[in-house]
Amino acid sequence: MSNFRKLSLLRTGEVSMAVAIINGEKHVLINDETTEIIKEVNRLLGLRHCTTCGRLVRAEELGYVEIIGNKVVRAVCMDCLKQLHSQIIDIFNKCA
Repeated sequence: MSNFRKLSLLRTGEVSMAVAIINGEKHVLINDETTEIIKEVNRLLGLRHCTTCGRLVRAEELGYVEIIGNKVVRAVCMDCLKQLHSQIIDIFNKCA
């Protein structure tokens, strides 16, 4: 049986990416490879508070989830993730 030590899941629009440390090995999964992980995370999380804005959101509306062991350490809603993405793009545009 696999032993997850850490799982980071990022969902933005068309792209889903999961980085998992399983039995001490790092695995990166993208798009279709993340389907089963997304289903399981959605099933387990239910309603969560966004760690950035504090809003109560459904698991499907979370853009970033970080799980270490059996504990959710960070859950960021899609709105906060989009806002952060916009801020990063603005900073890059100012540098150009």
